Amino acid sequence: MNVRATIVFIIFALLYLATLPFAPYVAQFLPKALPICVLIVFAFIKLNSTPRYVVLAALLFSMAGDISLAIPFEESFITGLSCFFLAHLSYAVCFASLHCRQQWIHNDNVISHKTKWLVSIIIVSFATLMAAYILPASKSLFYPVVAYISVITLMGLAAVCLGRTKLIITGAMLFVGSDAILAQSVFKTPLPLSAFWVMTTYYAAQYCLTVGLVNAFSRKQTR
Repeated sequence: MNVRATIVFIIFALLYLATLPFAPYVAQFLPKALPICVLIVFAFIKLNSTPRYVVLAALLFSMAGDISLAIPFEESFITGLSCFFLAHLSYAVCFASLHCRQQWIHNDNVISHKTKWLVSIIIVSFATLMAAYILPASKSLFYPVVAYISVITLMGLAAVCLGRTKLIITGAMLFVGSDAILAQSVFKTPLPLSAFWVMTTYYAAQYCLTVGLVNAFSRKQTR
C-alpha cells in the first residue's frame, strides 16, 4: 500500500477512534466505515479477476458488519455477527486460493514449518479457552457464537497453513484478538477502554490482511 493511501487510512482510523468517547451518536457508522472504504478502493485498484472479487467480498462483508453494529436496531448484534461470519469465510477462501501459489512468495516472507504448527496450536488452544469462557454466558446466542468461534478459528488456521506470509498471519491474529476483546465486553465485564482496543486491533488486522493479500496476489499477476 503506498504511503499516501496508508496515511489516509490512518487518519480516518484515528478520527473514528477519537469519536469513541461520544458513542453512540447519530450516523456513527459513517466514520466507522471510512477506513475500510480506503482498503476497498485500494484492493479494487490493485487487483483484478478472481482475487479482486474474493478480497472485496471479505472487506464488504466486514464493512456491512461494522455498519450493522453501529446502527441501533433490534437484531443489530446478530446481523453484525452474521456479516463478519461471511467475512471470515471470504478471507479463508482468499488464503486457500494462495495455497497453490506459494512458489512465487519469497522465502523471507513465509513462516517456517515449525512456526506454522506452533502458531496453529496457539490459535486452537486460544479458541478452545475462549469458547469455554464465553459460551456459558452467551445464553440465547449459544449456537451463533459457537459458529462464529468456529469460523474465526478456521480463518486463523487458513491464514497460517495456507496464506503463510507474515503480514497475513499478523492480520489474522489481530482479528482474533479484536474479537476476543469484543466478546469479553459483550458477554462478560468490559475491559478498560474496551471499544478503543477492539477498533484499534480491528483496523490493524484489516490493514495487514488487505495489504498482505494484495501483495501476494499482485506478485502472481505480474509474473
